Amino acid sequence: MMLAIVFLLIPAVLIILSQRITVFDKIGVVILAFLSGFVLAFAVDFKALFGEASANSVMQNLSEISVALALPLILFSMNVKKAFVTAGLAMKAMLLSLLSVVVASFAGMLVFADKIDNMWQVAGMAVGAYTGSGVNMGSIKTAINADQQVFLSMITYDIIFSGFYILIVITLGQKITALLLKPYVYKTDEGTAEPHGMEHLADESAHGYKCLVQRQNLVKNLFALLAAMVVLGLSVGVSSLFPEGLSSVMTIVLLTSFGIAGSFIKPLHGLKTSFHLGMYLILVFCVTSAAMMDTNIFFDMDYGIAGYIAFLLLGSLVIHAALCRCFGIDRDTYLISSGAAIVSVPFIPVIAGALKNREILIPGFAIAIVGYAVGNYLGILVASVARMMIGS
Repeated sequence: MMLAIVFLLIPAVLIILSQRITVFDKIGVVILAFLSGFVLAFAVDFKALFGEASANSVMQNLSEISVALALPLILFSMNVKKAFVTAGLAMKAMLLSLLSVVVASFAGMLVFADKIDNMWQVAGMAVGAYTGSGVNMGSIKTAINADQQVFLSMITYDIIFSGFYILIVITLGQKITALLLKPYVYKTDEGTAEPHGMEHLADESAHGYKCLVQRQNLVKNLFALLAAMVVLGLSVGVSSLFPEGLSSVMTIVLLTSFGIAGSFIKPLHGLKTSFHLGMYLILVFCVTSAAMMDTNIFFDMDYGIAGYIAFLLLGSLVIHAALCRCFGIDRDTYLISSGAAIVSVPFIPVIAGALKNREILIPGFAIAIVGYAVGNYLGILVASVARMMIGS
């Protein structure tokens, strides 16, 4: 119990520090959450303090529950109709990105199949990670009952390679893509985002979490959390009607589907705090997942998994760029859509800011949340197909 409380409170400490220290806020609470988890993994022996079985059980359950509740909370804030109608070109670019990831994943399987155990699990989780985020990787891990050590290795390498990706995008992204793609054409003289009904997502700083502690929002937070718990309960209940081998998969599929359905219910969609509440739970997931990491990963690298993830990331970016060239999509839209798929919601403002293009901010949020939803379906589908192709 005490261990769970500690992990639930760490994101709050990070948010408060980021609100007061500008450098921390620029780094971002998501990155700080992962770094905090890594520090804990290296510095604290949870197994010795709480017992191996107890520590593992608490951290694994907390990471899975936090993801399960975060998904519907984030999806409640999604405006499905406007996301598809007003995101326009960005949505087309996102669909091309999803296709690119799937194609690259199967190409990677041909190269690495004999180098990786549980290749089908790696393929499914990787597709989830690069069509939605590491949160999708956690969801798919639960859905397909993937090996815990494989998951921890993947999330570590994913953080490393995604970090390099972000660094390149914000420093050289426009220059590199200018060699292949046309420049962005602004729709307004000011280059600012038009209202798309998702403006409450646009505060990317730690200050955006202040809405969670404002007195007028406390009841709304409770209502949103209860709604997410109802969605989780329904998903678990309905999935229990399926054969045991399908129950985990169906739980994640139903969580995603019910979350999207909830976005059409005005009282739920109108809860402007549900997004940040969901993001807070994602921070809990980030800290907990990183803290579970086996630090031996850094000294005994799994070159098969690391190579596959690098191949998938680079390959999908190249395929995506080629498809965007064929479909006449500009470089800024390419970069924001690839960011929406690879690093998702928290980094959309970072990419838009680096591109000096606020017009693509809200469409970027819209397609990133679509990635959260679609990534689960795609990851489970790819894992299932890969398992049939290469076996267990």
